Amino acid sequence: MLRLFTWLVACALAAVVALAALLFQAVDATPLVPPPAELSAASFKRVKGILRANDPRYLPPGASREVRIAGPELQALLDFAARHGLPGRAAIQLREGGAELRYTWPLPAGLAPGQHLNASAALAADGRIDVLQLGRVALPGALVTFALDAGLRVSAFAPEFAQLKRSVSRVRLAPDALRLTYTWQPALLASARALALTPAEQQGLTAAHERLADVMNRVGEGRRQAELADVLGPILLEAGEEAGPDGRTAAYRHALLVIAAQLSGKNIALLVPTIQRQPRPLILTLQGRHDLAQHFAISAALAAWAGEPLANTVGLDKEVDDARGGSGFSFADLAADRAGTRFGELAVRQPARLAAALAGGLGSEAIMPATDGLPEPMQTDEFRRRFGRVGSAAYQQVADDIEQRIAALALFSPAP
Repeated sequence: MLRLFTWLVACALAAVVALAALLFQAVDATPLVPPPAELSAASFKRVKGILRANDPRYLPPGASREVRIAGPELQALLDFAARHGLPGRAAIQLREGGAELRYTWPLPAGLAPGQHLNASAALAADGRIDVLQLGRVALPGALVTFALDAGLRVSAFAPEFAQLKRSVSRVRLAPDALRLTYTWQPALLASARALALTPAEQQGLTAAHERLADVMNRVGEGRRQAELADVLGPILLEAGEEAGPDGRTAAYRHALLVIAAQLSGKNIALLVPTIQRQPRPLILTLQGRHDLAQHFAISAALAAWAGEPLANTVGLDKEVDDARGGSGFSFADLAADRAGTRFGELAVRQPARLAAALAGGLGSEAIMPATDGLPEPMQTDEFRRRFGRVGSAAYQQVADDIEQRIAALALFSPAP
């Protein structure tokens, strides 16, 4: 028995040493995949288009569907994932007979400052890994696939992985696009929820929604309309006090998400099915306008959950769409987007500062600057006549004015 134990320990140590050697071969000061550029409105529109065109929630169980994702759209999805949860960043190049997938993970400063773990995989037309390249070491695809399958089967994602394998029937990689055929099962949506939100986040969102219902019912008693600040302030104040200094950031993020869902008309139960209670109907406004409240709250939630560049892109993307036949391009809406983005960033980066402001009372004038003189609304022809394009000198002059107005608010002014 002792000899067997010694042999097993020796094998385990040899495996660790071999793995360390392989990883050492893959470490380099130069990243194989450079950081992606700031998410553009065009890239974000690609991501939205893919999700909208392939939303399977209304398919009957057992229905089959083919998804076609072109190369630029596939890369946009990878860039989006790199900003929102994927450790590291990836790039894909479609080609005849398959694709090349490259991956870079910047190593933590405490482990190897300035170094990157680089890998590249040659994929066959059916998505199988032909070869995985770690630095100068090439590993056969069959071995890599076996190791990945074994690792996933014992990981926390084993049920989701098994469900995905049962649902996807065909993968084809071609120079123009990835084509994926799957059979829709409602369990896939539950798997997606499980991957998107941890149990702690689901509990936090449930508590935040209960608080939202309580505050809206209290504020809305005998009223049909209220200022966003009258609901936003008490919800965040109560959430921060209950969570304490160490839990404020998470509590603020949860509160901002449920408020944004309420203002956008989205049912938060799609994310957390256990949420059933609904607050009384109440129109929330900012400076007397419901649209400004929507822009502010949604941008705040996006900034708190996904980062400021994404929130800015979403706001601009919405206004450009409006100018093409919607309500019209509005710099006032953009001001609400920018103020909401700054608010969401403050909630997660300087929660103590926000907590102090909430304790002193936070009215509408404290979170949103006046919009007097900001051009709105403009359809495409008028916008082009007055400003040419997004980013022109005339456009930037108004955008800079908005930034100055926001910076003049005490909540967003540089800390002394």
